[in-house]
Amino acid sequence: MGALQDWTSLEIAKLVASLATPIVVACLGFWISRKVRESDRRFNEARDERKEGREAEKRAIDDELYRRNALHIGLQVDCQFHGLRQGQYLTTFTVSAKNVGQVLHEFEQVTLRVRAIKDEPFTVFRRSNPRKQREDECARRVAFPHEVLKANLVPWNFVFIEPGVTQDLTLTTMIPADYSYLLAHVVFEYKEYWPHTAEAVFAVPAGLLRSNDAVAVRSGTIRDDADYCRRNG
Repeated sequence: MGALQDWTSLEIAKLVASLATPIVVACLGFWISRKVRESDRRFNEARDERKEGREAEKRAIDDELYRRNALHIGLQVDCQFHGLRQGQYLTTFTVSAKNVGQVLHEFEQVTLRVRAIKDEPFTVFRRSNPRKQREDECARRVAFPHEVLKANLVPWNFVFIEPGVTQDLTLTTMIPADYSYLLAHVVFEYKEYWPHTAEAVFAVPAGLLRSNDAVAVRSGTIRDDADYCRRNG
C-alpha cells in the first residue's frame, strides 16, 4: 500500500514537472524577450536623444552664426517738401523700417532728430573730446549747427513689424525757408545700449516755388514736380 502510494506520488511529481517545464520555459523566454525589447528600446531612445541633441546643437550654432533669431531692421529716412507759405516749407519726414529678419519686432520709441545749415560756411563738427575731434577732422564730418526738431515717431505705446513687412512712420512739420541743408538722423534701440541708426542729408529748395508746387526729396535728389510735369507734358 505504501509502495503504491510512493509510486503514485512520484508519478504525480513527474507529471507536474513535465507540465511545469514548458510553462517555465515559456515564461523565461517571455521574460528574456521582454528584457531584450526593453534594452533595444532604451538603446534606440538614447541614440535618438543623442541625435536630437547633436541636431539641436548644430541648429543653435547655425542660428548664432547666421543670427536667424536676431532682430534685423533696415532703416531709411526720406523727406518731401510740399510747398512754401510765409517763409515755411510744409515738410514730411518718412522713416521706413523694414523687418528683414525672421522674428517680430516692437518699437517703443523711434527718435528723429533734424539739424540744419543756413548760409554760413561749411565747418567741421566740433567735439569736447580731443580724440573724437581728431577723428571728425580726419573724416571732415560737417557740422549742422542749428537744431530744428527732435521727436518720437511712435504714435502710441508701440508699433510692431512682422517679418518681411515695411512700416512707414511719418512726421509732417514746418521747416523755415532760410535753412539750406537738413541732416535727418533716426535712431532706435534693439535693447539698451544697442542702437540702430540711419541718417540722410536733404537740400532745402531755394524758396522760389509757389505754395502748390511740391518738391520731392529722395536720397538727396531734388525735383520740382510742377516743372517736371510742364517739361514732360
